[in-house]
Amino acid sequence: MKLSETGMAGVWWRSYGTDRTGKQRKRYGWTICWRGRTIRRTSKVNSLRGAAAARTRALERLAVGLPVDEKPDGAPYTVPEAVTDYLAACENLRALPTFRSQKRQLADYFAALPVTDLSQVTLAGFRRKRTEDKVSVATINRAISFLRAALNHARSEGKIETHYFLNLSRADRRKVFPQEPATVGLRRVSDAHFFAILGKLPEPYRPVAWLLLATGMRKGEALGLRWGEVRPEGLFLTRTKSGKAREVPLTLAMAALLPPRPKDAAQETPVFLGRDGGDLRNNFDRAWRVARENEDVKLPWLRVHDLRHEAASRYVEAGGTGRELMDLFGWSNLKVAARYAKSDQNRIRETLQRVPLPVAECARSAREEGAEVRAFAK
Repeated sequence: MKLSETGMAGVWWRSYGTDRTGKQRKRYGWTICWRGRTIRRTSKVNSLRGAAAARTRALERLAVGLPVDEKPDGAPYTVPEAVTDYLAACENLRALPTFRSQKRQLADYFAALPVTDLSQVTLAGFRRKRTEDKVSVATINRAISFLRAALNHARSEGKIETHYFLNLSRADRRKVFPQEPATVGLRRVSDAHFFAILGKLPEPYRPVAWLLLATGMRKGEALGLRWGEVRPEGLFLTRTKSGKAREVPLTLAMAALLPPRPKDAAQETPVFLGRDGGDLRNNFDRAWRVARENEDVKLPWLRVHDLRHEAASRYVEAGGTGRELMDLFGWSNLKVAARYAKSDQNRIRETLQRVPLPVAECARSAREEGAEVRAFAK
């Protein structure tokens, strides 16, 4: 986060947005550089004078060889404290609801475990517990990544000197953050796959699935689409993962997927609603899982996000450039685009069959070389 200077040496403030009245929320803190080490703290007294006084007291403690922090009870810094402190610093982030859920899971499991007692064994126990709860590998990895970020934050604030994740070897990282099965995100979604799923989805969800495949929008962007974001020439998305607005041009086929706008619909009214006018975001994932696991479908590997991969692949095959792909999908670099856009193996095979090769000459040369080798061997 960005720190703003106050005009007083070593004292800064950090903005946490505005409250309901429009007043800016600030948090004051201080920084000390001591013997090559940077110590940063948030002031307990949230004012400029309070932060300056706390910095002076810390300098006095360091000068006489005392720890910078006063800990009367000597209680160890625990995992729940670390994730709670980090969550407080993430109040203005778009992923805050997800962070709250991850913080609750970590705090409930690790209880009062000191940060110094974290190990591969304790993390494996957390992973095993979440796996028993039918949670995916990627979701568990994100929760552990949140824990790592919380410990890095605690270290930058001077609350801990080191933590388990700092000096992991490559082999240990693979154990802590195992990869998903190799098939995830690698298979292409054929028309037959898509129509099999579509046929089992309830009617209100079908236009959303079509839009995901046609535009490559993220699931949250499509389900959270508001009428204020729908323009005659395209969709002007403001609720994106990166926080940067982007435009998705609409073709006639794509525009036909959008329902007619009700006369009384406000700018913030969702475009896609259920039969009873409810929010589709609450049940879309469940409807998709039921459809893909249906006895007539049996496509357990097919995720909703695979439609975004497939849309990127089809756009490239239709002649789209990498730069266009970045703008359309909201990616910051071509490396991400290359990971999403995959080639069709059948098309590669057909292309290879059209490559002219001197088959007869190759066969004759191979036979002659083989004869020479055998003669030399004798």
